[in-house]
Formats: sequence, structure tokens, C-alpha cells
Amino acid sequence: MSRYLLVLAIVIGYPLAGFAQFVDRGEFVEVAKGTKLCSNAILEKSKGVFDPENVYWQVSSKVRANGTQTVAAFVREAQYDRKSGETTITEHRYDEDYATFFKRSLEHKEMFLMISPKDGRVEATVEICGKKN
Repeated sequence: MSRYLLVLAIVIGYPLAGFAQFVDRGEFVEVAKGTKLCSNAILEKSKGVFDPENVYWQVSSKVRANGTQTVAAFVREAQYDRKSGETTITEHRYDEDYATFFKRSLEHKEMFLMISPKDGRVEATVEICGKKN
């Protein structure tokens, strides 16, 4: 009987394991490829970042041997059509793919720090985008 329960747990648990969007890997965090990360508007405004609600990053690679991952920055813009009177939201790439480390934020639970591999400075404090994004 216990063998059947074990097999059932594996069958049910294995597909759910694929939905993990981040995994702790020692000092750094691995974020799943394709995950959208949004900046925390309150934290970024306090740092003087312009319009943080309209910027997001998308992870475009798995973790490399050196621990970095590739991300691309996107900007959402509202465009008003004067003839039709409709406003549409467009997204365009703000910055090409670049490498970064992800590390858990010690001050803010469920948030990550994007760290530059070049000089180790924090580029942004991000979280996995919610349903509104």
C-alpha cells in the first residue's frame, strides 16, 4: 500500500515541480527562463528611477556555469490615437539581453536583487510579476 502512495505522490508532484519559478542555488537564485520580473515601484521611486511601473525584465536564459542569467528589459507605453480616441498599450525592448546575477533580498521577502557581474552593484529590486502585469 505504501508503494502505491509513493508512486501517486511522485506522479502528482513531478509535474508541479516544473512550475517552480525560482530555486535557491547557494548564494544566488536561479530564475526560470521566460519569467517576467517587475520592479517594486515603491523601492525604485525612492531610488529616483523614472516610471518603474512600466519597466519589466524577462529572463531569457538558464543559469550559466558562472552563475549569471540573461535578461532583457522591456518598457510598456500607452499610446493615444487622436483619430479613434483609443489608447493602446505597446511594449518594446528597452535594453538588449545582458547578464545578471539574482540574489534574494534580505530586507524584502519574495523579492530579488539584480546584481551586475561587472562591478557587483545592485541594478534593481524585482519580484515575479503578478496578474496585473
